[in-house]
Amino acid sequence: MFDIITDSDFRKKIKFGIDDKTPHKYFFFGDEDYLKHAAIEAAKASVPGDPSFDFAYIGSADYSEESVISAIAAPPMFGAFRLVALSLNFSDLRPAEVTSLIDIISDVDDDGYTIVLLSLPSDGFDPGILPKKPSSLFKKLSEAAVPVVFDRVSGARLNGWVSKHFGIYNLLADARECAFCVSYCGSDMFRLASEIDKIACYVLSHGGDRVTVDDIKTAGCSVTEFDSFALSNAIVAGNHRLALDVLSYVKTQKQEPTMVMGEISRAICDMYAVDTCRRAGMSAEQISAATKIKPYPLSRYMTALESLSRERLKTALELARKADAGIKNGARDYVPIELLICSL
Repeated sequence: MFDIITDSDFRKKIKFGIDDKTPHKYFFFGDEDYLKHAAIEAAKASVPGDPSFDFAYIGSADYSEESVISAIAAPPMFGAFRLVALSLNFSDLRPAEVTSLIDIISDVDDDGYTIVLLSLPSDGFDPGILPKKPSSLFKKLSEAAVPVVFDRVSGARLNGWVSKHFGIYNLLADARECAFCVSYCGSDMFRLASEIDKIACYVLSHGGDRVTVDDIKTAGCSVTEFDSFALSNAIVAGNHRLALDVLSYVKTQKQEPTMVMGEISRAICDMYAVDTCRRAGMSAEQISAATKIKPYPLSRYMTALESLSRERLKTALELARKADAGIKNGARDYVPIELLICSL
């Protein structure tokens, strides 16, 4: 049996430094990739010694079995421990390489001098349905290292993070301003961090000590995030204005119409499949197992379906098929998608 800890639990373990009582092997998974990166930086700061010598980072581009073995085997130069961070997408590795990597991590001694952090991107690892039905790969990894889940940050927790980020610059930001910053600049934490840095510099350059909504509007960049679910849900619900606004943003990003239509079709098909399972009386866990849809997007589908009729879903599915065929048959630009939006 495995014990999953949260990102907060992990930070508590390393808050006062890494010692002999701290487990030496962890793997990061879940939806919030920004916090995985931040956790690696926090662990790096907790390892005594010179980070230039006592820290090794290996990504997918420079991964090899030999490079990992060499990084783990190298002794610390200036401290008692050495940190090895692996940021890998298993879809970039062959199955045999994944198995070999897990074996290498398993062999790392918890009483030794090496700490290994394996960070897996949200779109490159399927943990299964936790805790009842973990994937076979999750089971193997959890036998080799401590699993650390990084759930998506939203709501009050995300607003609190925004406030703390402004606090780095000794700037005050009330709950209202923090919530507005998220809605205006977007909820992606990588983008949000960059926007907060920019807004903070603007406020400081004008001698301010408190962030206002006007500051955010002036220095921040608004974004309508391309979210295949949000766009598809707006289409199915008949919210033409919102759907066209999102599509307008997509155009400015020069995203391929075939890619956008593919995302819309997949989201509508997923919504239809979830609705079929829901009407059959299946639980959320059963639906996730049957459809292979992860819990977070599944919860969004379930909420949206409460206000959508079966007939409307069927109509949307048929119109999406026609739009998809139109784009694949060489239709110009986003016209089939615009027709889809306006037809419902």
